[in-house]
Amino acid sequence: MALIRKAFYTLLIVIVLGVIALYFGAQTRYAAGWISQWVSSNTPYRLVFSHLDYSLSSPFRLVLNQAEFGEKEHEPLVNAQKITVDLTDAFWQTPLSFASLEVEGGQLTLSDSDATAPDVKSQRLQLRNVVVSVKTPSMTLKGEGINGGFLPWSLKQELIPTDNAHFEFSAARLHLNELEATQVLVQGDVRNKSLLLTNVGADLAGGLLTGSAKRTPDGHWTIDSLRLSDMKYQSHQTLPALLAQIDEGVGDAELTLNRLDLINTNIQGNGWALSDFSLSLKDVQRTGERWQAEAGSAQLNAYDAVLGEEHLLSPVLNLALEGDTVRIKQFSSRWQDGLVRASGTWSRKDSALTLDDVALTSLLYTLPQSWKSALLEPMPSWLNDLRIDKLSVNRSIIIDINPGFPFQFTSVDGSGAKLHLVKAHQFGLWSGNLTVNAAEATLNKTDLRHPSTVINADEHQIIFSDTSAFTPTGLLEGQATVGQELSRPLSLTLSGRNVAVDVLQNWGWRQVPLQGDGNLALVLKGNLKGADKKPDLTGSLTVTSGDGQQLIQRYPATQEQEPAAPLGAPVESAPAQEPLF
Repeated sequence: MALIRKAFYTLLIVIVLGVIALYFGAQTRYAAGWISQWVSSNTPYRLVFSHLDYSLSSPFRLVLNQAEFGEKEHEPLVNAQKITVDLTDAFWQTPLSFASLEVEGGQLTLSDSDATAPDVKSQRLQLRNVVVSVKTPSMTLKGEGINGGFLPWSLKQELIPTDNAHFEFSAARLHLNELEATQVLVQGDVRNKSLLLTNVGADLAGGLLTGSAKRTPDGHWTIDSLRLSDMKYQSHQTLPALLAQIDEGVGDAELTLNRLDLINTNIQGNGWALSDFSLSLKDVQRTGERWQAEAGSAQLNAYDAVLGEEHLLSPVLNLALEGDTVRIKQFSSRWQDGLVRASGTWSRKDSALTLDDVALTSLLYTLPQSWKSALLEPMPSWLNDLRIDKLSVNRSIIIDINPGFPFQFTSVDGSGAKLHLVKAHQFGLWSGNLTVNAAEATLNKTDLRHPSTVINADEHQIIFSDTSAFTPTGLLEGQATVGQELSRPLSLTLSGRNVAVDVLQNWGWRQVPLQGDGNLALVLKGNLKGADKKPDLTGSLTVTSGDGQQLIQRYPATQEQEPAAPLGAPVESAPAQEPLF
């Protein structure tokens, strides 16, 4: 009996010493190397760590220091300063299933490559100060200083998880493609294979981003709310190029945007800038690479907007988005020292813009140097047709500083109705009526008072009637008809009573060899666009001076200039230059 007891104690001591030896031996670099070699030789994965920490007080917990794990011949899945693993009771049946998995320091790399993802599962994944990199053909994401975790977590081939779970993450810095955010917070859940982002927040471009969204199993995203405030963003692109890049970035994604708010943002790019810009966009969908809305809305305002050569102050735009129709409920802005106001609709089907009411008040507008050639260019693709039902102009000044023929109209008032200004992308006065008058005008150094005209247009012609203006000494009156054909046929008559006989000289007519005041009559006919796209006109100017001398000048020239003759013996003369009519 004593012998049996002695043998038992001896065996117990051997077992205890063996456990102690195994306990301390497993924590050596030699044991770490042997375990790493065994895993790498007998599994599809590669495991490397410097040494193992183990405590008898936590028998199911292993701590791998300076650890690296991943599939062979591929970028490591994780490379960490410390990986803490809590084993489950079923570890021997499912060795990659853990009760808890904690990664501290280092980097976690995920991608949607063809590599087979290790079947790693954990009831809890905890990240502490980790760098996370995600690479896909359409997205590059890198997060620094990430803390947070999943409850539970499993590594899948798909980057977006499908198993029910709850997750919370924070990141000191996050790079998503070309965007950089700091102090990022993400909270959400995975339910029935749908991803729910219940709370997203970040410091972005000097401002604050908050929002919430969800993604269904079929890939449809719904952004419940997205709010960006006090942002400052600068781009090297033009505004159309930036919008095209955003549209391309969204691509063919199915997207529902319930609400987007930009508040007090400052954005600028190549040739444009928006200061204190705010936008509220509601109920918009993206389907088949196309934006649409059945009952959406958009509200925009800014303190200051620069779009090319145009500068708007305090612009306000209120839109209702209804299917293929955009209803302009309100547009107003300070522009050219005055006020612009408009309302109307735009149809996407035919790219037609119809403005119900346009008002221009107290403008001081200098025409661009190339305004005439710009009007001859085709309008943008989104503007195939433009109609204005009602137009009013009040107390405005219009200036052209072109040295060839400068002019200025002061205190311009006008009203128009049913104006058709763009047809088939081409600008013109295709139909409608317009009445315009001004207090004063200067046309190439010739001063006029109270100029006015009435314009009526239809599909066949444009008629200028009741056209008149006072000169310093007399009155000019005229009328004209311009056809809508490509050749632009012109018929013009102009008469002057008690006006300077050379009043037309500054407007392109040749010098009249008479002096003083008198009466005149001008008649012109022909085509404004001849065979070589230059005016092809014929006409005559009859001038009668105050002392009774009469002169007739014809266009084009037919004979040399002859001296002026007394009344009753008219003399013809030829102009020395083409008129500017």
